[in-house]
Amino acid sequence: MFWKETATNMATKLILLIFISVLVLLSGCSNGEIDEPEPTPTPTPTPPLLLDYEPECYHFWRDPDCQNPYTCYDCDETDGEPLEHIWTEANYQEAPECEVCGEIDGEPLEPNFLTHGFRINTTSGRPFDYMTITNRDPTMTTTGIATLLYIDIFESDDEDYPYMEGYEYIRARIMITTEDENARRNGLQTMTGHIDYFDFDPNEKAIIHNDLYDSSIPDFKIADRTLNYFGEEYQYYIKHMRIQDVWADRILYLVIEYTFLVPSGYDGMIVYLSNAANWTEANNRVVSDNFDSDTLFFRLKARSN
Repeated sequence: MFWKETATNMATKLILLIFISVLVLLSGCSNGEIDEPEPTPTPTPTPPLLLDYEPECYHFWRDPDCQNPYTCYDCDETDGEPLEHIWTEANYQEAPECEVCGEIDGEPLEPNFLTHGFRINTTSGRPFDYMTITNRDPTMTTTGIATLLYIDIFESDDEDYPYMEGYEYIRARIMITTEDENARRNGLQTMTGHIDYFDFDPNEKAIIHNDLYDSSIPDFKIADRTLNYFGEEYQYYIKHMRIQDVWADRILYLVIEYTFLVPSGYDGMIVYLSNAANWTEANNRVVSDNFDSDTLFFRLKARSN
């Protein structure tokens, strides 16, 4: 009895279990589908930007100058117009130059000494004939030899030649020798002076040493005129000395020294030696009246190597 009842119970339980399982299955599939999570949609790619045309060159421009407009470094295509020249004024040392591109146009101004028809006719160390009048008898002439002995250029020497910023000294000695009998008996007169090679005006009043003013430099005088150098006006200083006047073995040795303090590099100072017969009245004295065809002009500049 116990086994049979047990078997019956077990059968009953089994049937009940099968029924429940079927019921569960039917309840989970009542819509005929199993719910699943929806997949994440794939992003639609953005299409690339399409141009109407493909450029041949992405220009990289070179700045314009006075010859060329904007110009592409890669393909040489141009854009716009060249710049306009901005010219400096010519002076005696420099031709007009464009401040934008550095182009040179023309030549420096011609020195007035040449414009007025004068010519440098002397060089250092070369003897030239010189004629002037005697001292005691101005109607009598005498002849000799004039030589530019040397030109010395320096910034400072000693306390007699103090340093001045932007300036340098030019010292020159001229020697006159003669053994002419007229000069031995009556002496001789000389006429020397200085002019500016560049800014020379033959109609100006000649500068004599009495016209010069005292300066702060010992033994140097200062003129009321200026030197034009690279378009700028500079004051300059002058020292004049007659350092030798002796007869030896019937030969006269006369040495005259000029020293100028001028802007560094300036090469336009001229010392002239002329016939004293050309001297005109002091208050009515024009530069060109001091000259004749035999006047010697010494331009004080360094000798070229």
